Amino acid sequence: MIKFITPDLSDKRIWFAAAYLVKNGFEKVSDSRNADFILLGVNPDRKLLHSDLPIFAGNISADNVFDYTKNEVFALKNAVLTAEGALSLAVSESDGSLINASILIVGYGRIGKALHRYLSVLTNHITVCARKEEQRTLAHSYGADTVAFDALRVKSDFDYIFNTVPHPVFNEQELSAIGADTLLMDLASFPGGVDRHFAEAKDIKLLIARGLPAKYSPKAAGEAVGSAVMTMIKEVIV
Repeated sequence: MIKFITPDLSDKRIWFAAAYLVKNGFEKVSDSRNADFILLGVNPDRKLLHSDLPIFAGNISADNVFDYTKNEVFALKNAVLTAEGALSLAVSESDGSLINASILIVGYGRIGKALHRYLSVLTNHITVCARKEEQRTLAHSYGADTVAFDALRVKSDFDYIFNTVPHPVFNEQELSAIGADTLLMDLASFPGGVDRHFAEAKDIKLLIARGLPAKYSPKAAGEAVGSAVMTMIKEVIV
């Protein structure tokens, strides 16, 4: 039986990941001397990385760390949970409704595609902004209008904008084109895609929304971590 230790449960997902592993035949121990590996959360404290044991953690690089966020199945599951959380947040933080809303999705990777799928049930007014022509073609085939990035500088009246691109996209020109009543949500990983200071200066309603699976669906997100670890463990521990 493979044994593991969870020295930090501040990331709620890890509690559920540990339960998932135990349910699938692993043993959780309290002493690292009896463990085969260490399970940590996403962006863990680097002080916890000082061990001779293999470490499974998220979004961090070190010699003895195996990053489960790099697992493609995990990334797909996490994208769906991120999209689900984004819709919940959009509803709770807005005076409007997603039903029949005019929506712009910026970026058409895993999260952008998941958002499109969820939102297409609620509205037919979806525009996708993507850099690659093949991404725009795919989005269009699923019913969205499409634009390239230079269109973001043109005055718009979207009710909601969801950014998923993790590098500067919404700078002064792009933010100046956003309508006064638009809710802009930045889902991209740090440092995000929005010039936060200019957005605040323009009084744009901006939500920095990272780590949504941990906040809105920690059980499902934790089980996704556990499943990824189970897949990856075969490469580490025989």
